[in-house]
Amino acid sequence: MSVTRRQALQIGGVGIIGAFGLAVPLTSVNAKSASQLASRNMPKPYQRALPIPEVLKPKSTVVDPDGHKRHLYKIEQKAALANIVPGLSTPILGYNGTFPGPTIKVNQGERITLEMDNVLPLFHPQWGYRLDTSTHLHGSASLPQFDGYANDLTGRDYCKDYEYPNFQPARTLWYHDHAVHNTGQSVYSGLAAQYHLHDDVEGNILPQGKFDVPLTVSDAMFAANGSLGYNDNTHSGLWGDVILVNGAPWPVMKVQRRVYRFRILNASIARSYRFSLSTGDAMTIVATDGGLMPAAQQVTSWRHGGAERYEVLIDFSKYPVGKRVELRNLSNKNNVDYDFTSKVMAFDVTDEPVDTSGPGARVLPTLLAPSTAMSLKTSDSVKTRRMRVKRDNGMWTIGGMTWDEVVQSGYRKVLADPDLDDVEIWEIENSSGGWFHPVHIHLVDFQVVSRNGQAPFAHERGPKDVVYVGEGETVRLLMKFEHNRGRYMIHCHNLPHEDHDMMAQFSVGIDTNNADPNHPVEAVRPHPINQSAPAPSAATPGTAGVPAPLTTQPTEVTAPVTTTPATSPVASPPAAVPSPATAPVGQKDVVTIIAARHRLTKDMAFAGTSKFTGSTAATSATVVLYDVTPGRAATRLGTVKANALGAWTLTVKPGPTKQVTAVKAESSVGGTATTRVRTS
Repeated sequence: MSVTRRQALQIGGVGIIGAFGLAVPLTSVNAKSASQLASRNMPKPYQRALPIPEVLKPKSTVVDPDGHKRHLYKIEQKAALANIVPGLSTPILGYNGTFPGPTIKVNQGERITLEMDNVLPLFHPQWGYRLDTSTHLHGSASLPQFDGYANDLTGRDYCKDYEYPNFQPARTLWYHDHAVHNTGQSVYSGLAAQYHLHDDVEGNILPQGKFDVPLTVSDAMFAANGSLGYNDNTHSGLWGDVILVNGAPWPVMKVQRRVYRFRILNASIARSYRFSLSTGDAMTIVATDGGLMPAAQQVTSWRHGGAERYEVLIDFSKYPVGKRVELRNLSNKNNVDYDFTSKVMAFDVTDEPVDTSGPGARVLPTLLAPSTAMSLKTSDSVKTRRMRVKRDNGMWTIGGMTWDEVVQSGYRKVLADPDLDDVEIWEIENSSGGWFHPVHIHLVDFQVVSRNGQAPFAHERGPKDVVYVGEGETVRLLMKFEHNRGRYMIHCHNLPHEDHDMMAQFSVGIDTNNADPNHPVEAVRPHPINQSAPAPSAATPGTAGVPAPLTTQPTEVTAPVTTTPATSPVASPPAAVPSPATAPVGQKDVVTIIAARHRLTKDMAFAGTSKFTGSTAATSATVVLYDVTPGRAATRLGTVKANALGAWTLTVKPGPTKQVTAVKAESSVGGTATTRVRTS
């Protein structure tokens, strides 16, 4: 189907194909334009210089009692105006009022506390929905209460304090809004930004500083007054006619004759890309969503779905001064393409003296770095789970589940319930409806084992957290559920699909019917802006009073102001000496059991916490566990000491020969807890 610009304007311009509806998938739709802009306001390719988002500086730095640095950042989510189309202003929602928001750079092992203030209007100025927000740091193994769970909402004039551990290997992450049912519109409005985690490995082999360039790619359509148009075509997707890179339409970047590293994020809410160079030359992919690949991959193009990140090296030394090299988009099935969506941006090779300082200026690496995900073997898997992505009665589903079912169950219903440190294979099938689905699994990095029974594409042979599940494709993913216990989300990153209602949850190492100190909605609540977060109460585990697993407050020191951009490893401000933690006097503890499992003849595992009543301080309790299975005498199973954070675990292999179905924990400080035991 081909539609002219005149027909588009008659239809209504923004959301051109919305007039036709999308009850069935497209093979392709080509049109002149979707925007209603006058010709003088319609941006033209290669007229703007590539903007680079500012690097956010911390307000202060502290040292936690265990010796780790912690940087304090503050961001305001607010409405603003952006200069995107010539002669007009575009209303946006932005982190600190910009799109993309500021880039956060941090070294591995340095923690971050991010104060995220919601100073947005109560309702979206154009589309009328309530502007509650939830911030997801995509790619981080955060605790559930800091993971941007869809229903963990922060209202206007409230602040949520997010804790990011940054213990994973170097990678390109991004933070974006994740509010239930409105993620697509809020991300499209501008709530998206990159976050770079550095370590010594990538810092010694890949370009750094101004040669390490973030490229956040998105698409948009515009009304005649310059505002964003939005039409998700019966929740199928939105495809704009203007390609933006770092918020600018089809920009140009001047480059030296050397190797550059580009962190390419697809922040479009539905469009996928197939990037290539106008010269036909190969590019070198060195990192995927979860960081460095085991070996670099040379590709002339690659398929890039929503939320995927690829770190790509381009060697401009082979081109003469004055050469323009375009980054183009060959597109994919079931996109909607317009006159200029085949173009992305351009690079102009200059005669500027070549800076060869720092790593990676002249050499394209081959061998890179191993990772947990890429070291897994299918023989490590203890379970294979199969799920389909499809549309049922107008609702998008994953594994036959919708998010409404999760909410209605009181956040108890799960798609999967692996134990902590289990390795599993997840097989995702897309055999109905024909749409492509970029599927994101929170918490974990995974390995793409196969695609339709064949080897994965070259570009995805690295640790991933989003997989492009194309039309008629079945992918097999191998992953280890490590780091944290709790509830996490899985969903499609075509955001209109996610919002309607292609989202589910899985649990790791917990029974969702039990008290959960890391409950994603209730463990850490937002608080009024410019007020300290109230100290949580430990009196009722599993409710809003459950304490977060934090240590005592360290002493703050103001971060120095610098005028040079951060490079990797990121320059860190000096930090204060921590104050020793002091335990409350004369208080009993509250014991929780957050996981209890006995697989007969295999193993027995329990986990929980011990905290002082009315305080976030951990105890030094000794916890004794008893088998209190109904119908037989209580039997002692083992003794364990709570660690510095108040957490305790007990694992026994192979465990008792009789099935344990209930267990009781008693601490040396006086607390007790009882729960049933999972037997599968």
